[in-house]
Amino acid sequence: MTQKIPVTIVSGFLGAGKTTLINKVLKEKHGEHIAVVINEFGEIGVGHQFVLDVEEEIYQMDNGCLCCTLRTDIADMLKSILMVKEQNGIRVDRVLFETTGLADPAPIAQTFINVPFLNEHFILDAVLTVVDSKNFLYQTAHQPEPAKQVGFADKIFMSKHSLVDETIYTKVINEVRSINAFAEIQDLDARPVHM
Repeated sequence: MTQKIPVTIVSGFLGAGKTTLINKVLKEKHGEHIAVVINEFGEIGVGHQFVLDVEEEIYQMDNGCLCCTLRTDIADMLKSILMVKEQNGIRVDRVLFETTGLADPAPIAQTFINVPFLNEHFILDAVLTVVDSKNFLYQTAHQPEPAKQVGFADKIFMSKHSLVDETIYTKVINEVRSINAFAEIQDLDARPVHM
């Protein structure tokens, strides 16, 4: 049996910095070939070498990573990545899956348990959530999704720390901790970014 490919879900409310996190991960010297499932192109700042012709657009990045847009369900997209991997001999060590800003990561994670094909070929490795330090308190007061995203996270990346004073930042950290006391918290501006 072949080794399962780890999948890391990247969540965060609209404008929190999910793409910033993905770009940082892709630029790190980690030695992994990463397939990235995103919602829109144009925001991933790593050049691509060629487009592989499948139903979804799958780009081979200069750094050896695959990048694709999600236009079908998760299982179909991951089947496409496996097909491209096998037919073109492309190495895929990990999949980063970016959710929409309004997505609750729990049903996405549940998909990896409920869909036999995914369970056979992939393993859910972690859920990373990006928190917008400037807007999180307002967002959680008006929308349920940011709290759901934080509550389901294994690791939380704090973005826009430099845009708030330390008093506000401390309040945001305390709110995040009240929702999820167990997730590791890292400043998104830190180098290197550890998944």
